[in-house]
Amino acid sequence: MLDETPAKKPKVCSAGDTSGGDAASADRLSALPDEVLHHVMSFLRAWEVARTCVLSRRWRHVWASAPCVDLRVWRLGRHCAPPDRFAKFAYRFLLQREASAPVDTLRLLSSPGYGGHRYRQSPPSDEPEYYSSDDVDAWIRAAIKRRARVIQLTAHPKDETYSGFWHANIVSCHLKVLVLSESLLSDRTLRQLSSRCPSLEVLDLKKCSLKGSEISSASLRSLTIVECSVMQDLTIASPNLLSLRCFKPYHRAPLFQNMGSITTATIMLDDSFLHVGYENDNEFIHKTAHDEGSDSDCSVENDPPYSSDSCSDASTCEFVEILTDSEDEQCDDHGQGPDHCKHCKCNHGPYCYGRRNRFDVDKILGGHNVLHSLSNATNLELLAGAGEVILNRELKTCPVFGNLKTLSLGEWCITADFYPLISLLQHSPNLERLFIELKLYDDDDTEEEMEDSTKLVGRSFACTHLKIVKIKCLEYEYKVHLLADLFTDNGVPVEKIFVRRQSIWWMDSCIPNILHQATTLNL
Repeated sequence: MLDETPAKKPKVCSAGDTSGGDAASADRLSALPDEVLHHVMSFLRAWEVARTCVLSRRWRHVWASAPCVDLRVWRLGRHCAPPDRFAKFAYRFLLQREASAPVDTLRLLSSPGYGGHRYRQSPPSDEPEYYSSDDVDAWIRAAIKRRARVIQLTAHPKDETYSGFWHANIVSCHLKVLVLSESLLSDRTLRQLSSRCPSLEVLDLKKCSLKGSEISSASLRSLTIVECSVMQDLTIASPNLLSLRCFKPYHRAPLFQNMGSITTATIMLDDSFLHVGYENDNEFIHKTAHDEGSDSDCSVENDPPYSSDSCSDASTCEFVEILTDSEDEQCDDHGQGPDHCKHCKCNHGPYCYGRRNRFDVDKILGGHNVLHSLSNATNLELLAGAGEVILNRELKTCPVFGNLKTLSLGEWCITADFYPLISLLQHSPNLERLFIELKLYDDDDTEEEMEDSTKLVGRSFACTHLKIVKIKCLEYEYKVHLLADLFTDNGVPVEKIFVRRQSIWWMDSCIPNILHQATTLNL
């Protein structure tokens, strides 16, 4: 396929030549330098890049030095039909490149699994685009040999098992970015990433299975771990790490050490996946659906951010506006039905979220030293549901966050006495921006407990640099008023407190009752 050329080509005018026709017919695209054409090709699949060789003599060999090789047959939930005998094409595409041309970026999918089985030798007769896990490993080896700087391996929609790098060693002095989805990283692979990839700066792991004891890299700058199964005690030590994102680990939370350079970190935990006795009925329980929509052409920088909303919008208002509304609003009868909010003392059915966790401290695995390891951060997000164990446990030896400027917190910090929130504020002397996200959970005693705690002593803190407090909540939730009292009692002007109200459809008929409850609290 690659050596096919048309029998005869029409004459093509260069960008500056008008002798063969007017300026409108000039082939300005072909006049562009190779670097620009290669950039255009980076948005195409490998077989689409190969087809450009028939455009003109100028294009005949441009494909052979294109730095980006994209072998993904699925992208953004849509099938990108490859040529027949796809595996043979991929080998030819890699082998017939210019010998001196590096493969800067390799993007590919894991081997398609048919009926849960990963074929090795005989492909299914009705699957012309079949390729095996051995093929995937071979293409990765070829890219590493060609000095690849970026490798992105995403799960194939038909793959029901983890990719394992069984015949590929991740050993490279050129590799800088590694993005993996639904892959199994053995202890051997993790050790290779730690000690034999001295240039590795970005490691992005999504829904992977980690079966090693350590990720230790002096070169790593950015680490993302999203919904990964941590199958044994895992220590993450990276003295030059600048950015850490750890979202909902399964089985146990990693142990963080030696992160003195950290500047930005987001930790999101869910105890229901971390307690002793938690076992997946299926080892791949969270491989239920492939997130093809997030399969970006670029690296982790283009992933949807897992950060709190810190920008003002139409749903954000000053807290004083809520106070005025609460004084004027009257309670109306709400409609009858199975799904009503907690504030109306109704059953809100399956739409409850942010439910309080109820696990003992000694039943939750991992997560030790998480706060101390992040003490140098300037931007920190600690997100978890009410009653979360690990963050509350680590808070007992809370470090001083001397560099912290922006702090985002979840429901876990809003206890009856506000102890977690107050403790963090007491240890963040230079804090400028605070964001709190509130969610409902099914606990009828919480409101009464918080009311009884409103006069507790020893709740003082001093955040003299605080410029904004933004609370994201359901409309007019009573905890907003309690929080506002806490801040104003400690010298934060009410003008610096903002509320971003978000509606849920099943709460529309209950909002008047929420307003009434806020009024009856006399706040």
